[in-house]
Amino acid sequence: MTANVKNGTPFHGPSLCETCTHAHIERGYRASEKRVFCAAHEPAHAVPFAMHECTSYRDKTRQSLWEMEQVAWLLAPRGSKREAGFIRANELRKKGNEVELILDHEN
Repeated sequence: MTANVKNGTPFHGPSLCETCTHAHIERGYRASEKRVFCAAHEPAHAVPFAMHECTSYRDKTRQSLWEMEQVAWLLAPRGSKREAGFIRANELRKKGNEVELILDHEN
């Protein structure tokens, strides 16, 4: 008889810390020379083993809402008759390929 355990503890795999923004990873020249520190809470603490799951994990390959807002374009109308937003490519060709970009440095 065999027993299958779903969502059991994996025996191998990359540590979750490898892709976490809170991780500080120090690597030496040898494979055994590696130290991982977690700065999710103060004070930062050493992580002695590869992490599989963490409640403070934040993926460094994805931007937070605040980071996305910092690079977002605000689209506002220039006058009362114009609408804010993007226009279709065929409408741009009719207008002679002219695009006006106004940078406002309010922040």
